[in-house]
Amino acid sequence: MQENTNRAIILNSIILYARLIVTTLCSLLTVRFALKALGVADYGLYSMVASTISLIAIINTIMAGTTRRFIAVAIGKSDINEANKQFNVNLLIQSVVAVVFLLVAVIVGRWYVFNYVNYDGSLTTAFYVFCISIVGSAISFAGVAYHGLLTAKENFLVFSIVDVISQICKLLISLLLIYCFHDKLLIYAFAMSVFTATPVAYYAWYCYRHYYPIAQFRLVREKKMYYDVLAFAKWNSYGAVAWVAKEQGTGMLINLFFNTLVNAALGIANTINGFITMFSQNLTNPISPQITKSYASGDYARSLSLLTVCTKLSYLVMYLISVPFLVGTEYILKIWLGEVPMYAVLFTQLLIIERLIDSLNNGIAEIVFADGNISFYQISTNTIRLLSIVAGFVFLYTGYPPYSLLYCYIIATVLIVLFKHVSLARISNIDTKCIYRDSYIPSVAVTLLTLPIFFYRVFEYPLLDICIKELYVVVVIFMIGLRGDERRKILVTLKRK
Repeated sequence: MQENTNRAIILNSIILYARLIVTTLCSLLTVRFALKALGVADYGLYSMVASTISLIAIINTIMAGTTRRFIAVAIGKSDINEANKQFNVNLLIQSVVAVVFLLVAVIVGRWYVFNYVNYDGSLTTAFYVFCISIVGSAISFAGVAYHGLLTAKENFLVFSIVDVISQICKLLISLLLIYCFHDKLLIYAFAMSVFTATPVAYYAWYCYRHYYPIAQFRLVREKKMYYDVLAFAKWNSYGAVAWVAKEQGTGMLINLFFNTLVNAALGIANTINGFITMFSQNLTNPISPQITKSYASGDYARSLSLLTVCTKLSYLVMYLISVPFLVGTEYILKIWLGEVPMYAVLFTQLLIIERLIDSLNNGIAEIVFADGNISFYQISTNTIRLLSIVAGFVFLYTGYPPYSLLYCYIIATVLIVLFKHVSLARISNIDTKCIYRDSYIPSVAVTLLTLPIFFYRVFEYPLLDICIKELYVVVVIFMIGLRGDERRKILVTLKRK
């Protein structure tokens, strides 16, 4: 059984990385074409006002975690009837929340756009962009239960194919905007919204066709099940609010004290950070359901072993991918965009550093959520996240530059790492010592040994300098970051190939 699940992790990782390669290339070109078609000011407006698309993606991920948790626990106990009930309870709750969210967002959005958005163009157009984006996001939110079911069943191929098709369509639209159409901003917003919402219909069709015993609709009348999900989601919602406040609040604060040109720089930095984050997530996404199922079935040793692998590999892989963007940020941005907006380089570097620190948490939530006692976890970590926004506001209000906000986020992320481990240590079935020994110590050692490359330039030519430094990081990760048995497995695999 364990061999089969390990093979599933490897296969799903390959699928997700294949998806990532295609979607990354398409997304990079999409941003370049969109920036050229819309201009810096309009693209900055879209990055700020229509950031609800990426914002709802975060909420979707969090809410899908609730659905995945309850379904995965039921599957881990081999209870299909329970899994069906959990699916329908989550589907109904999320559909109601989507409708309420849509109504509230439109009302609040109108007030914010017409009172606080700094934009040289028509504020009515800005509001239309917001409304278009929010409708697509609400539809995608209503379909979170299907995404959670696919993840719990570890069927990553389905939404990988949908993501690839969606990204290709976005690329074609952004390319057409350069040569066609007049109301480019509205058309771009509409297209992005459509490609955010339409995958829901396919997910629903696929789940009913292939997972009908779980996905068949029925009205669950057991009030306790709704209470259990809502009680769990209550703390998840606090986490969602904190994420929403941070992701949306960053753009709003930047726009409040500066303008859409700085928002454009932040949007570009967020795009690069999103690509790098996906490399780390694609490694951990196939592992996450296994952690939950192993814990639910009582196999705590395997659950902890998978967590240790998850935290170490997610950091090392993300660090390896981040090195070129940290040592050659300006060079890469110039090749990608041609004209680099002010602050884009520093924003990119600071966001990557924050995400690297946060990657040390990957996998912890799965065990805490599987255990069910998440109140301390959510209160401590997300209160710190909210306080970082307040601290950032104070710095910007007193006249500090825009990047001071990201320094506040980095400090908060360090504190969140510490508090997440306190939450993990409170679970009686988990011994955290092996995480420090097998994951954190090697990760910190790799970072310290490679730290000088960020302060000294080895070669005059940027591309050669980046390649040599990346090669050095690969060697250090292989020799220091990996254990002896892990190195042997890699060498055996390379010899076979």
